[in-house]
Amino acid sequence: MKKNGDEHKKQNGDPSGKKKNGNLLNEAEKKANQIRIFLDDEEEPIISYKPPVRFELDTTQLPDGKHKLLIEATDAVGTVGTRTVHFEVRNGPGIGIEGLQDDDILDGKVPVLVNAYGGASEPYWEPSRAETPSPIPTWAWVLLLAIVGWSMVYVAQQWYPTGEFADSPTYSFYSKEGLNLTEESSGSSGSPAKMGATLYRTSCSSCHQTNGEGLAGAFPPLAGNEVVTADDPTNHIQVVLWGLEGKTIDGVDYAAAMPGWSEQLSDEEVAAIINHERTSWGNDAATITAEDVSEVRAKGPVDNETLKEQL
Repeated sequence: MKKNGDEHKKQNGDPSGKKKNGNLLNEAEKKANQIRIFLDDEEEPIISYKPPVRFELDTTQLPDGKHKLLIEATDAVGTVGTRTVHFEVRNGPGIGIEGLQDDDILDGKVPVLVNAYGGASEPYWEPSRAETPSPIPTWAWVLLLAIVGWSMVYVAQQWYPTGEFADSPTYSFYSKEGLNLTEESSGSSGSPAKMGATLYRTSCSSCHQTNGEGLAGAFPPLAGNEVVTADDPTNHIQVVLWGLEGKTIDGVDYAAAMPGWSEQLSDEEVAAIINHERTSWGNDAATITAEDVSEVRAKGPVDNETLKEQL
């Protein structure tokens, strides 16, 4: 009776009989799918579960370097499949090297700079510690020198000596030319020489420069200029009164336009500026009078092309 009772239990879903949907499980169905995961060359798996498997691999417990996971899966009929995943752990500080690379061929003494920064185990990483020192690039030095050089030239051209230095040997040349260095004055005050120097400084020097050298390709020089030193000052007066644009001098094209000053300056002021230009920077031409300017002004404006042909 006991034997029959046991058989009855198995046929009616007794747990010991493992009945499923009214049918007895065969031996293969009793085997569940299994996944086992091995780390590196360890014999015991770190994980052994039924699929699917989700887990967290804590690399902080692994030394930096190359590692592998061997994944072994078994199905219900006992067939085994494997897959190997190679990976590399870098939890330690990052390492920067300058002066040495893989497979370099070296000889003699080689300077090598090594820096380390920001490991994964360091919670409060300071970025400043990661900055590998490097030299200032050459282009930055070139740019700096260019700016400094330009600044020095600009200051030298625009600076005027005060009364304290005006009579010194260094600046006596300028004071002899009649520059009003000790006080500000209008163009109509003081001697004609001072008036011409002051008017040139306020009206002309920004283009032709205080030394009369001009700017190459933009504003022509007045020092040694044939128009400025000519015996006949007519063209010089015309240029100051009516302006000029696009003149080629000694093979150099000067594209910048010079405005005419006929509306802003009187005959006396134009004569003073022209006399300053004709007797400065080594120029040694005869001076003119306000009457000379008045005669040229009375003839009326000269158009740019005609004036260019005359020069």
